Amino acid sequence: MKAIRLFPSFCIFVFTAALTIFGSGCATHEEHSFNDDFNQQLPTAPKYYIENVDDNHFTISIHQGKPMASEERIIHVKRAASAVAETEAKRRGWQNWQLEYIRQGSQGWMFTAKADVVRKNSVELRNTAPTNQP
Repeated sequence: MKAIRLFPSFCIFVFTAALTIFGSGCATHEEHSFNDDFNQQLPTAPKYYIENVDDNHFTISIHQGKPMASEERIIHVKRAASAVAETEAKRRGWQNWQLEYIRQGSQGWMFTAKADVVRKNSVELRNTAPTNQP
C-alpha cells in the first residue's frame, strides 16, 4: 500500500528534475552555413560560428558539413574561414587584421579548425628620406 502512495510523488519528482535539466538549455553556439551565407557551392558545405572575445579579437570555429575524403577538404574549410574572417572584420570596421589557426585537425571524416582573428593597427609610413632644401 505504501508503494502505491509513493509512486505518484516519485513520478512528480522525476518529471520536475527532467524539466529542470532539459529546460535549462545548452551552451552551444548557433552554427551558420557558409554556402548559404556566402552564396557558394563548396562540396564540404562548411558550418561555422563566431565567438566575440573583445573589441579587437574574435574566433571562428569551422568544420565540414558534408563528408569528403580528399585532402582538398582542408582547402575548402580554410578558404571558408578566410572569407568569414574578412567579412566579419569589415563588418566591424577593421582595416587590418590577422587570422591565425590555433587548432585544426580531422575528427573522423570531418576536418575542423579554430582560428583567432585579431585587429592590427595600420602603421602609416612616413617619408623618412632627407629633403634637399637649403
